Amino acid sequence: MNPPDTSNNDTPPESLLELQRRFAGHLRDPDSVPAPEGVEDRRMAIYRRLFFGNLRNLMAKNFPVLRRLIDDDGWDRLIRQFMVEHRARTPMFTEIGHEFVNFIQERQPDGLPPFTADLVHWEFLETIVRLHAADLASIDVDAQADPIEGVPVTNPTMQLGIYHWPVHQIGPNLQPETPLEAPIVLAACRQRDHTIGFMRFNPVTARLVELMGERSNSSGRDLLVTIAAEINAPDTETVVRSGAGMIRKLCEAGFVLGARKAGQ
Repeated sequence: MNPPDTSNNDTPPESLLELQRRFAGHLRDPDSVPAPEGVEDRRMAIYRRLFFGNLRNLMAKNFPVLRRLIDDDGWDRLIRQFMVEHRARTPMFTEIGHEFVNFIQERQPDGLPPFTADLVHWEFLETIVRLHAADLASIDVDAQADPIEGVPVTNPTMQLGIYHWPVHQIGPNLQPETPLEAPIVLAACRQRDHTIGFMRFNPVTARLVELMGERSNSSGRDLLVTIAAEINAPDTETVVRSGAGMIRKLCEAGFVLGARKAGQ
């Protein structure tokens, strides 16, 4: 019997896998994991410096507000802790920021402000919006159409988050110690000129946007009538008039791109 053909086997030999594990482990935690044998420390030092420095700088760009709130030593400790304790669920470079958000939420590292989990989630929303694959120019919508009588078309890059801290205001001069009395809804979207727009939604506006996504063939008026029924409004037309103004504000801010006729 002929031996099995392994010429197309892409699995590396166990010795190479072990070398890769030790190499990666040392880069993540050089104080606890020794470098692979036979590799000159001068060369390993280059890898250690580049790997850590690149990750430190990338996280600083993804989370600029948090970076300004932490001194250099504290930031280095946080990045090292992220490298040592967190195991990424994706190899995608653009998702590393998401992995950092997961790390903060799951590990809750000591020494960070109490609002950190909310803050990093809000900061990463901008990255999601900026990298969103949607091509706004290719969306079939009339920017001049009436979104009340027509079907409002939402911006597909729009992202919403619910926060217990005023993350859109936090900075070196505003670092609250207690959460808000009630959570807030914040939204971000990429506009046609590629800038990022931000907006705070009240509960009714958040529900309106949610309905726009759920009922993609309903006119703005029909959606507002639905909201009036949900909140048991005594005067439906008052809700429609008020809501029409909000839809137009969403259009001006880029969260609604325009409208189309029902059935299109």
